[in-house]
Amino acid sequence: MSNLNVGTGLRYCHKGELAIDEITLAHLKDLDRRGSAGSFLTPAQAIKAKQYFVGQLILLGGFKEAERVIPVFGDAAHPERYLAAIKLIYRTQDCLSHRDILGAALGLGLARTVLGDIVVGEGEAHLVCLRHVAEFICENLSMAGRIGLKACMISLDELPEPNRQIEKISCTVASLRLDVILSQAFRLSRGKAEEILRLGLVQLAHEECRNGAKPVRQGDILSVRGYGRAQLLEIGGESKKGRTWITIGIFI
Repeated sequence: MSNLNVGTGLRYCHKGELAIDEITLAHLKDLDRRGSAGSFLTPAQAIKAKQYFVGQLILLGGFKEAERVIPVFGDAAHPERYLAAIKLIYRTQDCLSHRDILGAALGLGLARTVLGDIVVGEGEAHLVCLRHVAEFICENLSMAGRIGLKACMISLDELPEPNRQIEKISCTVASLRLDVILSQAFRLSRGKAEEILRLGLVQLAHEECRNGAKPVRQGDILSVRGYGRAQLLEIGGESKKGRTWITIGIFI
């Protein structure tokens, strides 16, 4: 298998298990040649891009451990050249979700690729976006549904650390198969777990997975459309009956 040198001298190679879609790959190669930054990648694309390109690829998302990031080829010492942070303020008695904020932003005609992570709190939310759309968002994002918003730009340094609340559950399982972990995490029957897998509603480590026999590794995140998200936090020892102790975190 050969490595190719392009643009800024980064090496990239193709491995079957790291296959990245051709459109994303072409976009990244073009950025590499120009030594610039791109649009936000999905978590799955970001994982593959980081493994696919060997060298100076840097991923920026504004938040620490951001899920949605932009690939930067070249100087990434000044992330505010590429990214902007927006603070959204609303009444504390109003309740908004990530979906509400995202829907309001997309309702302005913006593409998902110009929007990064969104963190929602009590009476305020924070949104990361590409810098060139920040002013437009601040001027036009005034409502989320029927709830009024006040938007203002802040420094990336002012972004709060995401406070992702999780509920931990500990249990034993016969195996670390995906269908088994799904059943435990979301309190599903084995048959129901198999059904949602078959329908393509499950993502394992940010990729759609329909194979219930696929093993789940420590740290893997499970996303199930209509049910929520969970993470396999810890794999422990064996019980007296030969089952494996695990700890699962359910995102609240």
